[in-house]
Amino acid sequence: MTQRFHQVLSSLLLTFSLSAQAGSGGISLGQTRVIFSAADKAQTLTVSNSGQQAYLVQARVQNGLDDTTPAPFIVTPPLFSLQGDSRQLLRLLPQDATLPSDQESLFYLSISAMPAQAEPVTAADRLSVGVRFVIKLFYRPQGLALPADNTPCRLTFKREAHGVRAINPTGYFQTLGMLAVDGHTVALDQQPAMVPPHSSITLAVDGPVNKVAWQTLTDYGGLSKSCQQTGSASTETTP
Repeated sequence: MTQRFHQVLSSLLLTFSLSAQAGSGGISLGQTRVIFSAADKAQTLTVSNSGQQAYLVQARVQNGLDDTTPAPFIVTPPLFSLQGDSRQLLRLLPQDATLPSDQESLFYLSISAMPAQAEPVTAADRLSVGVRFVIKLFYRPQGLALPADNTPCRLTFKREAHGVRAINPTGYFQTLGMLAVDGHTVALDQQPAMVPPHSSITLAVDGPVNKVAWQTLTDYGGLSKSCQQTGSASTETTP
């Protein structure tokens, strides 16, 4: 069955990469990210099919978007049939691995689905449209507690020649969900918005940088409290 899945998947002429909130062909995921704490024995994720078409689904955790080498997590079941108007609960289980103890590690949960079909008779019959979801899996070590309310506001911003640099002094991956510089909203869907632990990224911004306001994504995919920086100081915005 696994060999058959790979044979048919490789013949797909069109595959879409979608967010977990945007179902395609009736397929959707129950959440937009997975947080796996060191104390967790497992995490779960629901894959739903609200349509009538049956799908063959493969799930795996990989080290990067383009790095398909096995990650220290397994998904069960890794391959299954999802009938119309049904759902499947996936379990994510950790494997033995040495990961940083002072900061989060990032992996990617990839879920590919293709319409179930009979054995094709001709090459033309092999045309199918598959859907693929990729969401982030964050491993949080035991020495790292839940992010405090002011964790997003620990980011700082510095003007550079070609934009503004976002600096993250924390052990958490911080993803910008909203960024405004001097009252002008910065488009985050066209450039990297995730700042790795103890690292920085540069965002394209034109003009001076006097005041920066931002929000980051929470563990549940929502927006954090608003933060702002005027000069070199970052503060939490009071509603």
